[in-house]
Amino acid sequence: MRYENGGLKNQLAPRNNSRKMNKLLLAINAVLCVCALVIGIFHLYYEEPTIALAMLLVMLITAINVWEAFKRLKRKAQ
Repeated sequence: MRYENGGLKNQLAPRNNSRKMNKLLLAINAVLCVCALVIGIFHLYYEEPTIALAMLLVMLITAINVWEAFKRLKRKAQ
């Protein structure tokens, strides 16, 4: 099996994003994390636990993405 022009092997390769892209990802995910937290708290206040749980899950995922983008930015700065 050959992987010259595309294929599964190329799709799973890690991507080296530029510094500008990592800054953009950091900013977008940070805003999404804060928004998900606020929306989750409001839905807890209005006693809608299903939506609140979903928003808190989104907050967790975006927080992980923020941490990963921050680590990549620190690594590229060195």
